Amino acid sequence: MTLHARPLRATPPDPLARPAATRIAEVDGLRGIALTLVVVFHLFGHGRVSGGVDVFLTVSGFLLVLSLGRALRDGRPLGIVARWARTFARLAPPAAVVLLAITALTFTVYSPWLREQNLVEVVSSALYVENWQLISSQLSYGAAGPQTSPLQHFWSLSVQAQFFLVFPLLASVVLFLRARSARTLVFWTLLAAATAASFAYAWHLNALAPSVAYFHSLARFWELGAGGLLAAAVLAGWRLPRPARVVAGWAGLAMILASGFLFDGGAAYPGPAALVPVGGAALVLLSAEGGPGSPSRLLSSRPLRELDAVSYGLYLWHWPLLIAFFTIKGRDELGWRGALVVLGASALLAVLTRVALSRPIARVTGQGMRRSLAVALVAIAVAAVPAGVAAARAQADPPAVALDSCAGAATLDPARPDCRNADFAGEMTPALEDLRRDDANRAECWGGPEVYEMRLCALGETEGYSARILAVGDSHNNVFLDVYEDIAEARGWRIDASGRAGCKWVAPETPISGKQPEDEAACRAWRTEIGRLAASGDYDAILTVASSKHREKPVDPDQSPEEYHTEITVDAWADRGGAETPILALVDNPIFPEDALGCLADPAAVEAGECELPRREALKPTGIEEAVAQTENAYLIDLTDLECDIDVCRMVQGGVIVTRDGAHLTASYAATLAPYLDRALGRHVG
Repeated sequence: MTLHARPLRATPPDPLARPAATRIAEVDGLRGIALTLVVVFHLFGHGRVSGGVDVFLTVSGFLLVLSLGRALRDGRPLGIVARWARTFARLAPPAAVVLLAITALTFTVYSPWLREQNLVEVVSSALYVENWQLISSQLSYGAAGPQTSPLQHFWSLSVQAQFFLVFPLLASVVLFLRARSARTLVFWTLLAAATAASFAYAWHLNALAPSVAYFHSLARFWELGAGGLLAAAVLAGWRLPRPARVVAGWAGLAMILASGFLFDGGAAYPGPAALVPVGGAALVLLSAEGGPGSPSRLLSSRPLRELDAVSYGLYLWHWPLLIAFFTIKGRDELGWRGALVVLGASALLAVLTRVALSRPIARVTGQGMRRSLAVALVAIAVAAVPAGVAAARAQADPPAVALDSCAGAATLDPARPDCRNADFAGEMTPALEDLRRDDANRAECWGGPEVYEMRLCALGETEGYSARILAVGDSHNNVFLDVYEDIAEARGWRIDASGRAGCKWVAPETPISGKQPEDEAACRAWRTEIGRLAASGDYDAILTVASSKHREKPVDPDQSPEEYHTEITVDAWADRGGAETPILALVDNPIFPEDALGCLADPAAVEAGECELPRREALKPTGIEEAVAQTENAYLIDLTDLECDIDVCRMVQGGVIVTRDGAHLTASYAATLAPYLDRALGRHVG
């Protein structure tokens, strides 16, 4: 970006600097290096986080705040709407082209079970809220693979855009101060305070929930704010001494290049470790116009300016093409030849996008604010509307599918030899495009992220019921809601169901790794309320099931996760008010790696029995059996022989897909377990 400005010096002219400098040429090269580093590390570094995005955000903050600071200093209007129009007229059209391509790939190349999520993320990316979408969807930033979101790289553009939208509005508050000196003082003071507060928050959140911190706008603000404080130094005419600029400039570049090797950025940023790439960017900016021997000549060279010109498009294109490559190849490993193919295709599309759009964008932005704003809004709409319409259609309830009497679990039932060799002609239920939505969960029975109250729903008879059951657990409990309802209605029971994301019925104060404080507090409250209901005497039985994945870490290093889970489970069950209320513990379903879902897209692989895991790997030990053994009037319900064969657990059993995401049963397969769960409950209830 060309930056027009007054000369930056408050000291006598430096004979080695350009006369009457009106731009900071090093910014272009620095930004180009930052975005290209992201691409190179993604393609050749096995998805490792480079620190380039942190530099990119710092430079973005520097440029915006430098411009706002000059306007305040000179007493000129901030021109907020005009800034928005120019910025988004430049950013939105290339993004729209890529988002339209991702929408097309979603229907042709990407895994069909990711279709709905991808479409929602296209809309979120077009509206510059993708980082919040990733947080709400609980998607972590990680290495690429066939099941990875092709839009996760849009998170940084969303954070940048939110800063560009919100910060000028906040800056405009100082205009209510009459004195120009007061405006300037308040502006820079507020920026410094906000940057410090954001850094403290990022440090705290990174230690608590790094996957959330990585995307969180408030945790990322300090990186943009740090760039803004650098702008304050430039506007004040602060300069590093000439000899120091040479050393500082190269040291800054070294810090930027090394940051991707020094830290696991996906887990460490934007915490204190991000001071390395951000500090490197600061040193480079403060050593601008360093003269001979400094990196200034390199950063302002034509090759790096050309790199900067295409780096935005390269950043936009490389990730969706990488995910397409992995999906087509059916693997998540990228050799150097594959990396070169993706890089070449990304570079070609980046250049074509720039050639096609640069002149029209320049012409429109030169015709005034209204046309620029119109271009930005049209580009956003062009990207968002098709995906939004498609997502709305995808979210419509899929057609009901009648299951064959031998489908699913029946093929593993020793009492149904007629089903053992049933032929389903290669057909699978549900359809792959409906796989992620084949879920029985309901909002009224569910406490997900950002839902802090306990939700309890009544299934079956609400009055005159012959038995009342409390069914509780995490999301692995709520996959059975339709089954619970069918059983309750058939038997004249009432089943009160309540589930909470990542929250098991164990001792209330048990900490959970990776939870935000408010979510952990809500989990403690949920457990306490479950304990109160269990002790109320209102229930004829309590049914509980939870994921076999351990998120509760033992304090004692000599205690295994299974032993710890037994201990905290027994503690919770002991508070139910008496042993007269039976506890029924349902053993968890098999767990498959999420990237194993790609096997389902290959009918030949399914038919050949390749979509399976050894039983000992798919069924994780939890300690629940020992908890049952240690608790009076507690019983184990084990349906795993109806989910897995004697040696293996298949992802497709009896023509029905067992798992919708690797961790949860599909509602369709849970339905085939209904008669067996009904039989088990009938033995202990009533």
